[in-house]
Amino acid sequence: MGQGKELGLLTRHRPILRYDRQYDYRAASVLGAVENPGNVLRRGEGEVVARAGGEPPLSLELLASYPEELEPREDDCISMAPDVLGDARRMEGEERYAGRLYGRAVEDGARTWLQYWLWLYYNPKNLLGFGKHEGDWELIQIGLDAHGEPEFAAYSQHASGEARPFAGGEVEVVERGEGRHPVVYVASLSHACYFEPGTHVYSAIGIDHAYGDGPEDLLPVERPGSWAYWKGRWGSSEHVIAGRLGNGPPSPGRQAKWRSPAKFQASMRRRALLRLIRRAIHFLGRATYPLAPTISAQIRGRSCLIEYRLNRSPRRRSRHLYLTINEGDRVIASRIVRHAADEGSEVVLLPYHAQQVIVWGTAFNRIRQRSDLARADASTERGNG
Repeated sequence: MGQGKELGLLTRHRPILRYDRQYDYRAASVLGAVENPGNVLRRGEGEVVARAGGEPPLSLELLASYPEELEPREDDCISMAPDVLGDARRMEGEERYAGRLYGRAVEDGARTWLQYWLWLYYNPKNLLGFGKHEGDWELIQIGLDAHGEPEFAAYSQHASGEARPFAGGEVEVVERGEGRHPVVYVASLSHACYFEPGTHVYSAIGIDHAYGDGPEDLLPVERPGSWAYWKGRWGSSEHVIAGRLGNGPPSPGRQAKWRSPAKFQASMRRRALLRLIRRAIHFLGRATYPLAPTISAQIRGRSCLIEYRLNRSPRRRSRHLYLTINEGDRVIASRIVRHAADEGSEVVLLPYHAQQVIVWGTAFNRIRQRSDLARADASTERGNG
């Protein structure tokens, strides 16, 4: 298949990404990993090979050809500068680092598979305090039938995923122009990809929230370069636990999903029973969802004062509060209030002077169930710049 035909096919079927209203940041260009000031490529023992803006400069090309005849190793990693969330949100608004999909079409098992790899700068999601890591690669995969039409889809979720057939409306599809685009609901914090909006149970006690009530992206598709086969990790391994927890992800080309799309699809199809069990757990749990908080907000200089009250009932109690400050459809700041009082106030520093923002708040209980959204419009207080 020629590159022009391949790119046309990938563009026609590329997914639509729908984010939660309190998403942290969106899929981005991988250039941010190598060009953000403060990021370094280092070896497992800490030796720096290259740095963003330094000498030699860290770049995608350097990942394929190290300086001074050095050879890439599996313990190499790209370590991000300390303000990972702030950097991700800043780069989201810069054209050079704006979102895109890294797509490929490959023949495997008598089918053509379209793979769309999503790069996200950081994964703040954790379960029982473990699981945060720099860098995140997610995958949306579509299998085409003999007529070149979508037949199956698989979405990655944490260390696993879910597969469905297009027949019977199992996959939500939106038609725009000549394209038929499957809809992907991206969970806030973890970026796991789901076929439908709402709260999703994973593992024994993990819960993702992917409501799809925030911004939507239909991103351009690019072919991945040779950097897709780099041996190292796309995120620091400095604080990894047991050699596994908290590690940055390997390059797409070094993941099993890349090597055998058909095998990945088949393994995800066997998870139908687990999906039904999770739906039942979610349905039964709705009786204990916490009530939405009450919030108000005011901009004061470069900060936002947020006052809140948690609303509780005997069965629907709140323990934590999550606040995000949005300018348009972009989250520009956030605050997690752990063990929140019945009422209180929080002062959140903004990254720059903003004249008007929307504050969204949700309450969480002990088992991580989330309330409905609460909204407060905030503008500059008279007399303050």
